[in-house]
Amino acid sequence: MNNFVLPFDLRLCNKMDQHALLCCQKYNFGNESDWFGTFRGGLYGFYSRINGVKRHFYQVHAWIPTLCTPSDTEYHMSAILFNMDSAIECFTFALNALGNSVCIKGFRDITDSKSLQKIHPRDVLGDPDRKKPLEPMSGFAKYFPRTQKLWINRRDLLDIIFENHDVSKHRETVFRGGKCRNDPPAGFFEALGITDKANSILYTPMAEIILISDPKTPRRDRQPTPIEDQILLEEIAFRFCYFINKTVVLATQDALANIKPPVKKLNEQSANNNPKKPSSL
Repeated sequence: MNNFVLPFDLRLCNKMDQHALLCCQKYNFGNESDWFGTFRGGLYGFYSRINGVKRHFYQVHAWIPTLCTPSDTEYHMSAILFNMDSAIECFTFALNALGNSVCIKGFRDITDSKSLQKIHPRDVLGDPDRKKPLEPMSGFAKYFPRTQKLWINRRDLLDIIFENHDVSKHRETVFRGGKCRNDPPAGFFEALGITDKANSILYTPMAEIILISDPKTPRRDRQPTPIEDQILLEEIAFRFCYFINKTVVLATQDALANIKPPVKKLNEQSANNNPKKPSSL
């Protein structure tokens, strides 16, 4: 693998955004609770987090004239994990707000501060591993069934992201090693004035980064991970990318199929009043 540009495709988010704009008009569901502003806030937060994943993933692997020490690698790793985790939370927040347009009882009430604090990917996934299993919020099964099915089927990926982010955020480093790249561009080190191979390693980016497979287990209880069972950041990142792309497709399909406003077309005046959207990735 030598292409470290993650191929995110969020273009269909614009279609979901336009559908939400149509739904919030007075001649449709209205926007008394400002669910539309809440939806867009989550959606724009999602855009930003995906941009963070993409940038930090590229930077930790790219031949750029900056230091590539273990602490630099850890910095990029923790940023990638944060942005992955937060992207999922922001998208949950956006879908919850969109769901509020038609069914407050099936989602968290966005007009209540305590309810807002409880919005979490568990609302989509549920949590069957608790002593008292937690069921998903009912609105996701009704209005976003394909999206919910995808998330449940990819729970293993999401758990890896959530657990490693929790550890990198609250506990310790999650960088445990990996491989450096061995394909520097012609003249790269010479341009930096580096002639000593021992010093060149300080500017050599990563090719593979190993994640801890059991990050929440106490160190003394961790068992060596066989090579074939090691978790690589690169594999997780590309799986996450394809998961996000599929999520965007299914969530848009779900919204169009299950959230149906009485008036199907945005009138010209409403379209002209549409706040300018940032360009998606």
